[in-house]
Amino acid sequence: MNTELIGQAKQFDEKINGIKTQFFSALDDFKKYYVYYNKNPEVNEFQNYYVNSKTQLQTMSKDLFLTTNNIDKNIEILDKKMSAISLKMADEKKLNDKLMLLLKNLQNTKDGSSILIDDSKEAYNIQYYYNVEIIIGILIVGVILAKLFRPASISVKK
Repeated sequence: MNTELIGQAKQFDEKINGIKTQFFSALDDFKKYYVYYNKNPEVNEFQNYYVNSKTQLQTMSKDLFLTTNNIDKNIEILDKKMSAISLKMADEKKLNDKLMLLLKNLQNTKDGSSILIDDSKEAYNIQYYYNVEIIIGILIVGVILAKLFRPASISVKK
């Protein structure tokens, strides 16, 4: 599509430049033969030159009008395409905003889960040390109780 537009633009430019280069010489001819024809309307040669130069200017005017009309049509087509692209871009921007918000929420969830994991590890370690202390305490109390309530050794008299 891009190369097609560039090709059309070059064609339009060449057409306009062609009309531009021919216009001033055709206008000079028209002015000259207009004066000759109006001074001598009975001379057929001046009348033919006048009609030919007038026709040439009208043809150039028509070509220029058609070219500008085609340029206007192409501009309208491009405007419609650009509007459609603009709408698509707006939709994509909205989708991007939603996805960025979702990504932010996922990042927050990830950060939150990392904090929860760290908190769980800390709670586990505290409970583990507490359990170890209880086991050691039970063992110490057990040893002390065992020493206190050990039967007294009986000495045998001979």
